[in-house]
Amino acid sequence: MPSINMQITPITEQFGIIIQGIGDENILNLDIDEVIKLFKSSSLILFRGFETDVDKFKKFTELYSTSFMTYVGGAYSRDSINGDNTVLSVTGHKIACAVPFHGEMYYTKTQPKMMWFYCATPALIDGETTICDGIQVYNELSETTKELFHSKRLKYIRTYPQEIWPKIYQTNDLAVVEKVCNDNDMLLKVNEAEKSITTEYITSAIVLSRCGNYKVFLNNILPVIEQEAQGRNSSLVRFEDDSPIPENVIDELKEITGRLTQLVAWQKGDILMVDNTRLLHGRRAFSDNQRDIYIRMCNPAFSL
Repeated sequence: MPSINMQITPITEQFGIIIQGIGDENILNLDIDEVIKLFKSSSLILFRGFETDVDKFKKFTELYSTSFMTYVGGAYSRDSINGDNTVLSVTGHKIACAVPFHGEMYYTKTQPKMMWFYCATPALIDGETTICDGIQVYNELSETTKELFHSKRLKYIRTYPQEIWPKIYQTNDLAVVEKVCNDNDMLLKVNEAEKSITTEYITSAIVLSRCGNYKVFLNNILPVIEQEAQGRNSSLVRFEDDSPIPENVIDELKEITGRLTQLVAWQKGDILMVDNTRLLHGRRAFSDNQRDIYIRMCNPAFSL
């Protein structure tokens, strides 16, 4: 990678680098093998200072990724960008509220191993994407909390009324919904009277790192708990025995992730490459309707 045309800066000692383009360097001409090497060692790369647009974002991501996902069965409905259902708006992209830390789609069996973000337009103020290292989070958990999550698996429970679930599953056919649920080891219950559906998925809050040497706190506990605290019960998280996660444990998770938070303060044209097998992400609140961030969910076209 020609160093005269860019600058590489670490974000933290544990993870993350910034590759800053200098001059008129074309992002598509970066040394692919070198980028892969840097990603494997850092788990996150912010590409900044390059001339980009949505088409170039697609071409760039396709140099490094495969199996792009469409978000069928995701927790929310998302907008497709330029007619491509693998380039999507972020969760609640015009809703200015904060989004707590989570791993992408860890409430299902099939998650993307990699995520890409593209900043079409940053918020006028705030609206940063938040990043947190799931390995660091696990290491800082109290021994009592570690034991709790090792001994009890999570149960994600989602209920959608008749007018919502076709948007989530992108079909009106319950047989298709049933197949998606079966493929994800998810229990499906259909309320025939109301034509609503409820799904249940059981999984661990802790996963092994891609190398198998570390435990990673990686799940969707915090956003689901926040929704319930706001009085929205369409998504719930409990332990497998239906007992609630204790409030003191939630407080511990919020304290640790808050302390370990790293911010991505977006600039127009930024591209962010994220390891979804290690890093939690979220969003800070913002107060305008300018913020426009797109994502692609996929697997790497190389071995992690």
